[in-house]
Amino acid sequence: MTAVSPTVAGGWRARVSAAAAVWGERDYRTFLTARVLSAAGSALAPLALAFAALDVGGTAVALGWVLAAGCLPQLLVALIGGLATDRCPRARILPGGNLALAALQSIAALLLLTGRAGVPALAGLSAASGMVSAFLDPATKKTLPALVAPGLLQQANALAQTAFNGVKILVPVIGGPLVTLAGPGCAVAFDAVTFLVAAVLLAHLPEIPAMSTAEQSTVWAEFRDGWRAFRARGWLMLWSLQGCVTVPLWLVGYVLLGPAYAKAHLGGAAGYGLMAAAWTGGLVLGALTCMLWSPRRLCPIAAAVSAAMALPMAAMATAAPLPVLLAAIVIAGAALNISAVSFNTLLPRVIEQHRLGRVLSLNTAVQLIFLPPAYLLAGQAATRLGLTTTFTAIAVVLLLCAALPPCRADFRALTLDPDPPHPKETAVPHPSLPTSTAMPTPAAGEDA
Repeated sequence: MTAVSPTVAGGWRARVSAAAAVWGERDYRTFLTARVLSAAGSALAPLALAFAALDVGGTAVALGWVLAAGCLPQLLVALIGGLATDRCPRARILPGGNLALAALQSIAALLLLTGRAGVPALAGLSAASGMVSAFLDPATKKTLPALVAPGLLQQANALAQTAFNGVKILVPVIGGPLVTLAGPGCAVAFDAVTFLVAAVLLAHLPEIPAMSTAEQSTVWAEFRDGWRAFRARGWLMLWSLQGCVTVPLWLVGYVLLGPAYAKAHLGGAAGYGLMAAAWTGGLVLGALTCMLWSPRRLCPIAAAVSAAMALPMAAMATAAPLPVLLAAIVIAGAALNISAVSFNTLLPRVIEQHRLGRVLSLNTAVQLIFLPPAYLLAGQAATRLGLTTTFTAIAVVLLLCAALPPCRADFRALTLDPDPPHPKETAVPHPSLPTSTAMPTPAAGEDA
């Protein structure tokens, strides 16, 4: 890590210089390369899985079972992953987890290529991959802040999001016809290869110190300690609670019902590939915005993202022309990534390093708690009520969620100091105090 930590508060030229300084960090480049490689494969995998499930099972209900199977284990494993991230060396977690994902994707590809994949098999493999991904997530989020100087953290997050999502812009456009021509098995096989290469790269990163043996206590005591740190910040609780509604609704509308809408109105996988490309383009636009602009108040951003995510649902509910739908998806993606970069920059500054993994896993678990039943019920609702009514209901609830952040004074007071002092490891601030000065120190995105 470089010794110089330039602030990024001095205008766009300083921000561009900061981005160049971030790219000069060798370990950061290695981490980012590994993430981009796996992102290239993972951009095709959901598209392939969605249409494989639709081909095998025939309906959105079948796809709902596969998606629910993939996210349900995340609730069970996310907290374990957070504890392991704080207790164990990263070298044992990141490469091993990517190797496990490569193996699982290889099995899925083999089943798809040989024509032996059914809904139960896809659901089982989706569940296993979800467990590994949930276990890896806290370690992945905790790694980036340890590779750059504190004053470069927002630029590092924005640059990572730009590269991570930029590779996905062309992949879905090319991937839609590829899935149609070559079949889902080839796309999943490519994903397996990218995980394997990522594992090799991640094995070369320097180690992040874990808890010392003297610091470690019982697993239950450490969980309670992480829960107290999470609960002490009321704004973070509200952010997570808002997410437990908006995240399932967005994923239900976009990931589950989006392919069904594309199959009915846009010609199938190629149309959904355009939707996915628009989404990724919005994410890149949001990340680029964050490289040149630092939001001072996070409450309006948290509120705006829910409203923006309602736009694509309203467009699909009204069967809007394709350009209108794609524009709505771009706006939603940009808003979400501005929110994600801000969150990833803020959380490392307000949560102690030795508690960060547990707080990240608690945030993830809260946001995913309603996702499995949402996947299962949404398919039934779309079948009985129709896509138009279902998309309308999702859009209305997302708009209502936009009113939640301003309800708390500590959320309204949240500011993001561009170059805050290092927090004290022992401090546990009162949740109503402003985060720029009150709280101690690294964190979110699938990918949004």
